[in-house]
Amino acid sequence: MSDLHKITLSGHLTQADKAASDYGYIPFDLPGPAQRLSIRYSYSAVMSSDRVEGGNVIDIGLFDPAGADFPGGAGFRGWSGSARSEFTLTPTDATPGYLPGPLPAGRYQVILGLYRIWPAGADYEIHIEAELNDQESDFSEKSDSSIRENLSNQRQSVSVVSEWLRGDLQSHTFHSDAKGSPQQLLDKAKGLGLDFLAVTDHNNTSHHRPLAALDDGSLLLIPGQEVTTYYGHMNVWGTGHWCDFRCRTAEDIRAIIELAHSYGALCSINHPKQGGPAWEYGFDLPVDALEVWQGPWPYRNTESLALWDRLLADGWRVPVVGGSDYHCPAAEDTNILRLGQPTTWVRVSERSVAGVLAGIQRGRVCISASPDGLRLDIQGRSMKGDAEMGGVLPISSGETVEMTTTVQGGSGLLLRLIVDGAVAFEQLIDSTEVVSTASVQPRHYIRAEVVGDCPPELLPPQAPAGIDLRDWRWALTNPIYCG
Repeated sequence: MSDLHKITLSGHLTQADKAASDYGYIPFDLPGPAQRLSIRYSYSAVMSSDRVEGGNVIDIGLFDPAGADFPGGAGFRGWSGSARSEFTLTPTDATPGYLPGPLPAGRYQVILGLYRIWPAGADYEIHIEAELNDQESDFSEKSDSSIRENLSNQRQSVSVVSEWLRGDLQSHTFHSDAKGSPQQLLDKAKGLGLDFLAVTDHNNTSHHRPLAALDDGSLLLIPGQEVTTYYGHMNVWGTGHWCDFRCRTAEDIRAIIELAHSYGALCSINHPKQGGPAWEYGFDLPVDALEVWQGPWPYRNTESLALWDRLLADGWRVPVVGGSDYHCPAAEDTNILRLGQPTTWVRVSERSVAGVLAGIQRGRVCISASPDGLRLDIQGRSMKGDAEMGGVLPISSGETVEMTTTVQGGSGLLLRLIVDGAVAFEQLIDSTEVVSTASVQPRHYIRAEVVGDCPPELLPPQAPAGIDLRDWRWALTNPIYCG
């Protein structure tokens, strides 16, 4: 027999609350276990999260009685940001963005994310409705731990000595702020011929369960989450564990990185550029990668590239990747973000999720504008030895070294070698496959890129008027470092 239990919570939030903490915790108690828990909320002066003033943006999530300690609160049950105004959990099902499972008696906490609070403040109301049971529900579905094991360890049976795989490392479904389903996203990725895909819904892992059910072995599914904070975004790849996002300082984000690493995952700073949003935590952090190319090239990716060259000059040795940030499904005539634009190519020693992640860690990664775009690789030779992309070339001070660049595709474009931030060599690509050699004198690093003007008919949708079509990047390598 069930008993309907209703609670209404209300309050007022101010800019002083936001200054004190980016998150507010609103507790409520269930006197007994529940077979259904539904929560809806509203607040005053609602505005789009794309706007910066003129109203409020308040996100929402939930912790159960297991607790909300930072980092990695054991009671985390989901997060929907401001994409949903209501959600429901049961022992066997939940609204996308939330996790099914037992709903025990005890203290729950609604978490409100104070993204933007205008000077007048925000009035909020939270309506809670629970169907209580006389006993705990039996949750018989596959446990999260077995799903994590399946996602993290999936691999095809055939190993290879060396192979290039192409994929996308940032994408989203309706488990966060996109409209499309995991099935739609996977169908799109397979249609483009991608070999791997990371689905990185914002601040939750509820998408992992349907992805495990949809996995047919034809696409390497990298378990992911985009840690989406109010001061920058970071991808986590390679674990089904939820990784926290409630941070404001560099010390906070470091704690989350260490938590992710304890689960065997990699962490990558996302789109460090104006409107990305920018990354405000600094770069003295133990991250594993940097997303230097997000979406079509003209959308401020020159800012990320310039930042990367500055970091390299300062001795930073962290691999770079690309990510489309595709929100499935994109309206093809209006949305600038398309799956596989850009595409990240990873040279792997085995065709598996573990192989892809290991290739990223080694810097055996190049980025191209699309899945059918060109591919680059570089090798270096000095008097003391050889190095491949992502490796360290031993050199003496002032030594001239020989660089070999292999270009697949790109006929009519221009190959460049960038040495310590400056163009040191250029060559026109005049065939579908070019092997080029050049002698250069590096101090810190060498990387390769392919540049060329963009034909107007290839402009992405909603391109700003007067956009510069010259010197677009069509491909980038990771560097060879000097040591």
